[in-house]
Amino acid sequence: MIIGVTAKPMKTVLAISVVIIYGVLLALPVQHRLDHVAFYQSADFDVIAHRNGRALAPGNTLEAAVNALAVGADVLELDVHLTADGVLVVRHDAVIDTTTNGSGVIAQMTLDEIQTYEVGYHKVDYPSRVAAKHIKVPTLASVFKRLPNSRYMVEIKPLDLAAADKLCGLVVEYRLDEQVLVASFDSSVLRHFRQICPRVPTSLGESEAYWLVILSRIGLGHLYHSPGYSVQLPPTYGGLRVLTPGVIKAAHKQNMRVEAWTVNDVVTMRALMDLGYDGIITDHPDILSLLAAAIIAMRRHIAFIETQLERQSLSVA
Repeated sequence: MIIGVTAKPMKTVLAISVVIIYGVLLALPVQHRLDHVAFYQSADFDVIAHRNGRALAPGNTLEAAVNALAVGADVLELDVHLTADGVLVVRHDAVIDTTTNGSGVIAQMTLDEIQTYEVGYHKVDYPSRVAAKHIKVPTLASVFKRLPNSRYMVEIKPLDLAAADKLCGLVVEYRLDEQVLVASFDSSVLRHFRQICPRVPTSLGESEAYWLVILSRIGLGHLYHSPGYSVQLPPTYGGLRVLTPGVIKAAHKQNMRVEAWTVNDVVTMRALMDLGYDGIITDHPDILSLLAAAIIAMRRHIAFIETQLERQSLSVA
């Protein structure tokens, strides 16, 4: 009986303590705010071409990149792998089977071997699309050289650090440290890249983004200390909603950008823009570009009307 009597007050004390601690944490100011970076200073909202707009041309190709920019993309999102002879090629999968007429593992093939094959649309995602002839897997250097004024979101696919080292060297060589943002699912790869290329901004890795989302869900996102300048998240994951107003609020308080991937339907695009997301990664940069232009024009028109009404009310007063 003595144990039972003692346990009940202890549970009450513990509950009160938890509430007090949570209240204190909730009241703390933002612990970290990032400086502005040039990569994100040129636009309020970014149309980001997923794999260079792979619904419009074979993904991750130079041809797709040129086309994506022509239809209004602000940023080219692409993936890189390292060949056996140490060249970064623009390619999503570790093998060439899914979009070329060849077969093989990129890390076990030389650039010359890879470029003997032609690239087409993804055989699973876009099976009915027919590509133009003679499109090759491009090197990242060839894309940088052809489109030197573009902005790039480059995702490092390999988990080893050699690709990160090579990417840092290329960005420095082509003087694109203000035009490239580096991404990777693997947070350890990003930590390494931040050490060797501190001037080039990165986004969050998967484990880093996980903590931002968790803290935001319990109202403590302002305590997150971000090592990256942006986060790319899917609208839902495993049936759970990931992109929430709380995530946006927490990220924006730290001067981070929040970008959604991969969104291809207009209804979801519009909903995410209305919620305040800073960019959308899409296979259809043509559609998103038109939608974004219309929404931004409407917002500016509304803001202009509100300003005029406010001036009139002040003059009357």
